[in-house]
Amino acid sequence: MKNLTLLGLLVLGLFACETKLDLSEVSGPTRLVVNGLINDQDKIQIQVSKTIPLGSAVAVEFVNNAVVVMRDENGNAVGFSYNIGTDKYENPVFRAIAGKYYSVSVKAPGFDEVFAEMVMPEKASKTPSAWKDSTDLDSSGYPTGTLTVNINDKGITNNYYRISLFYYDNITATWNTLRPVTKDATIENEAIVSDSGSWVFSDRSFNGEQKSIPFITPFGYALGTPKYLVVNESLSEQYFKYFKSIEDYKAGAGVFGEATPVFSNIRNGLGIWAGSSITRDTIQ
Repeated sequence: MKNLTLLGLLVLGLFACETKLDLSEVSGPTRLVVNGLINDQDKIQIQVSKTIPLGSAVAVEFVNNAVVVMRDENGNAVGFSYNIGTDKYENPVFRAIAGKYYSVSVKAPGFDEVFAEMVMPEKASKTPSAWKDSTDLDSSGYPTGTLTVNINDKGITNNYYRISLFYYDNITATWNTLRPVTKDATIENEAIVSDSGSWVFSDRSFNGEQKSIPFITPFGYALGTPKYLVVNESLSEQYFKYFKSIEDYKAGAGVFGEATPVFSNIRNGLGIWAGSSITRDTIQ
């Protein structure tokens, strides 16, 4: 009984002694933070900010006087201009190409130049997604459908994917995120489901094979035309590591959790430079 009382006092003492550390004096040199998650379909946007002291409540400060340059494998350079409306550097015309190498360099007064590089992945699929209605019943007896997303995986390299599904709302005329359940137990167990509702996973369980992933579509979601939008992305390795590190960071954010740093591949700075190649299928 005495030992149990002592143990209880130790546990109470552990919580009673917990104090908030003053981190205001813990800081390193101020560095550039570059975030560029690009794809082969949309306008490229690159955000540049600077680091803030650990534990500081100061808002992120964007850097608007930087020189941002992308280069391809042949050294051809493309410049970017700062857009005050988005706080990002943009080029309205240039698009990245699947399978090609791209680097980014950023210079700004008072900072070390930063640099990153990556290869845009090949397309995830050549086989369109397909939807079939009334393939099953939900717990209330209403018919559900099956939306099948196809991936043509190459066995030579490790590959990474993200699937995002949307349904069309006829009343608001907008695409809304669909958060379905998959019928594939392996993908369900291994995938990272992001805050935005997308599924992120590797080809570890189907390397070199054609993979068809069925998702259950709820009753009453496909009332008009178009019905569903499938965004099937092949991710660069850096992109996948970034998603995985965010998931690990959230998992270790408890009282006794060990902080896991978010993945960064920016030399002389912080941030992420990664790409994806997109296939979009609209189900009419």
